[in-house]
Amino acid sequence: MEAVYIGGDIAKQMPVEAKKFSGIDKTWLKIMEKASETQKVLACVQNEMLKSFLPELDTGLEEC
Repeated sequence: MEAVYIGGDIAKQMPVEAKKFSGIDKTWLKIMEKASETQKVLACVQNEMLKSFLPELDTGLEEC
């Protein structure tokens, strides 16, 4: 979805959705950075940040 919402004509035609996607993408990158630092699956999936943000990110992507 990055190719659709970051740069190009679609981002210009749909600026609200492009901005929303950019925020979702930044949050996702933070989550993945934290997961990389944790390096243990169980500790990562039990992270409260992950539990709270993933449903919100999913809903946001559906709206985009």
